Amino acid sequence: MLTPEELGTLPPVRQAMVRTHPASGEKALYVGSHAMAVEGVAAAEGRALIEELVAFATQPRFVHSHRWRPNDLVIWDNRVMLHRGRPYPYGLQRRTMVRTTVAGDGPTVAEPFAVPRVG
Repeated sequence: MLTPEELGTLPPVRQAMVRTHPASGEKALYVGSHAMAVEGVAAAEGRALIEELVAFATQPRFVHSHRWRPNDLVIWDNRVMLHRGRPYPYGLQRRTMVRTTVAGDGPTVAEPFAVPRVG
């Protein structure tokens, strides 16, 4: 979790809410707690849409909660995966975690965007 000061150093980035996976051609929603507004939609209406889409995407039928076992490896494609880290008992179990980021296809939306202020 980031502090308010840390969040203040990260400018918003404009993203497409529906993405097409470059290899499979499948459509995927790109929403989550990070989404703050929907371009061209009133703030309250945009927030409601984001919440509705997150509620849809996080239905039990779409959720994988991993139960870790020794030597497990989990890999996902951030371009089409809504994921959330969960608390971990660091003092009880050993854990090695490595994050690898692969350079992608560039921005999903190219032109500049003025992000509305929230609050």
